[in-house]
Amino acid sequence: MWNKSLCVLLLGLSGSVWGGPNDAVVSHVWVGESIPGQNSATLELNITTVTPAKLISVSTEAADRVEIHRVFQNRGKMNAQVVDSLPLPAHRTTAFGSHKLFLMLVGLKRELNIDDQIAVSLEIEYANQRKQTISVEATVKKMALSYKHLGSAEIHDHR
Repeated sequence: MWNKSLCVLLLGLSGSVWGGPNDAVVSHVWVGESIPGQNSATLELNITTVTPAKLISVSTEAADRVEIHRVFQNRGKMNAQVVDSLPLPAHRTTAFGSHKLFLMLVGLKRELNIDDQIAVSLEIEYANQRKQTISVEATVKKMALSYKHLGSAEIHDHR
């Protein structure tokens, strides 16, 4: 049988943040490096909930605002829609950065360099109207394709 202290210790070692048995767990938090002169970046993370909840806001001092984006296809084109909040179903993990959900840091206040740490706050509201603020640290990681891409015969670096 797992006890609460052991669960908290294991979650702490795994880089997750957890408040209690009915609270959300936030894990795998990272941000993509920014391109010099770029004013936005993608924040990726997972939120696992035990009870029904809703993500009502995300914020960081590294950007003017954080937008919740839902991507959908309309007439063969991919479109992004900014939503004010996002339902978080019970007993599910919602992954931002895949499955057509993204968190965008908009209005970056500085360049985000690999291995920087960015403080992020998430506000979650549960079905019983209780609100919780979860604070996490996002590590800035190198993007898979980064800002370098292959051209016809050379690599272009847009720095």
